Amino acid sequence: MFTGIVRELGTVEKISKSSTLTKIGINSKAVFKEAAVSDSISVDGVCLTLTDKKNSILYFDAVKPTVEKTNLKRLKVRDFVNLEPALEIGDKLGGHFVSGHIDCETKIKKIIKKNNYWQLEINLPVNFRKYVVDNGSVSLNGISLTVKKVTPRFFTVDIIPFTYENTSLKYKRIGSWVNVEFDYLLKCRDNHK
Repeated sequence: MFTGIVRELGTVEKISKSSTLTKIGINSKAVFKEAAVSDSISVDGVCLTLTDKKNSILYFDAVKPTVEKTNLKRLKVRDFVNLEPALEIGDKLGGHFVSGHIDCETKIKKIIKKNNYWQLEINLPVNFRKYVVDNGSVSLNGISLTVKKVTPRFFTVDIIPFTYENTSLKYKRIGSWVNVEFDYLLKCRDNHK
């Protein structure tokens, strides 16, 4: 379980792919120091198990279904990714409950620069519309954000300067793919109807 509060921006250093497994090496300073092999770490919102660590590089294995469902399949060496260690009992819950199990990947439709913040329009796949509500929570690439507006085809989120500067969002453009995890509590509500 995560909070969607990004701890660090990591850099992809190594990628090797086979037919069933993708191995990813990510350069990290802060998360590297505290992480232990077998820890769960959110990589752009995807919960991955740390399989090895050496020389400031965190190593992860991602199985084919995870890669196919997320934007991990689009990673390239030197890409930036958001990193967050798993929530520990007693930690502050500053964002919202994020499981690290991505619902879908979708594209950024628009990036609008406001006076002192950014607004993103995110394409909304129709089968996930029921999980998005005004002022509800959503995780984009592992970042806990508040939904501002929902339409049948997209939703918007506002990005404050701190979040923009300290996450991978500053490297995204119109048409960039993002991992989306919809609000866990809305999904629970839907499953208990």
